Amino acid sequence: MKKIITLLMAVLTPVSLIGCGSSTEPAAAASAQPEATAETQPETAAETPAPEEEIEDEGWDKLESLGNVKTENGIFYVYVTVPAELAGADITQESIDAKAGETYTSGKINDDGSVTYKMTKKQHKAMMEGIRESFDSNFAEITASADNAITKIEHNDNYTKFDITLSTNEVGLGESFMALAFYVCGGMYGIFSGEQPKEVIVNYYAPDGTLISSGNSANVGN
Repeated sequence: MKKIITLLMAVLTPVSLIGCGSSTEPAAAASAQPEATAETQPETAAETPAPEEEIEDEGWDKLESLGNVKTENGIFYVYVTVPAELAGADITQESIDAKAGETYTSGKINDDGSVTYKMTKKQHKAMMEGIRESFDSNFAEITASADNAITKIEHNDNYTKFDITLSTNEVGLGESFMALAFYVCGGMYGIFSGEQPKEVIVNYYAPDGTLISSGNSANVGN
C-alpha cells in the first residue's frame, strides 16, 4: 500500500511545479552546501517524515480533487485551473504574483478558491516534462523494490497504456491494486496535458512474456 500511496502522491507533482518554481533549484543549492559531518549535523536530521497514516489521509483527500483540474490549451497560452483543495488554504494573490515568471506568467485566485495559472507553451512543456520525470522516478523505485513482484514497467508517451512484467505467473493483491495508481497517473497526465484519455490500459505479463491479465480504467466501478 505504501508504494501505491507514493505513486499516487506523485500525481500531485504538477501542482507543486506550478506553485514552487523549478524543482531543480533546491537540488543545485543543496549541492553547493558543505558536506554534513557528525559534528555539524543537527540531531533532528535523523527524524523521520510524518507517519504513513497521515500521508495516506492527505494523499487520498487531494486525489479526490485532482479530477477537478481543468486545462485549456489555447493558441499561445495554456490555462491550468487548480481546485481550492489543491491550491491550498493559505495561498494569496500576493504570493502568486510574487512567484510568477519562471513556471507561469500569471495566476489568479477565483471566487471559489481555485487558482487559474496562465503559462506559455514553453512553460507548460517544462511542467509536463517534470511530471514525466516524477512518474518515471517512482516507477523505477517500484521495480527496484522487493516489496512487490513488478520487475519492469513500460508505458506509451501519454501514459494510457502500461505493460507490467512480473517475477511470478500470477498477479498478486498488491500488484492488482497498483493498477489503480497507473490509471490515476494516465488520467491526470491527460488532464494537465489538455488531452484527457477515455481509458488507461494496464497489462500484466509473466516472466516469459505471456499475458496474464489486462485491466481497463473505463471498467472501474462498472
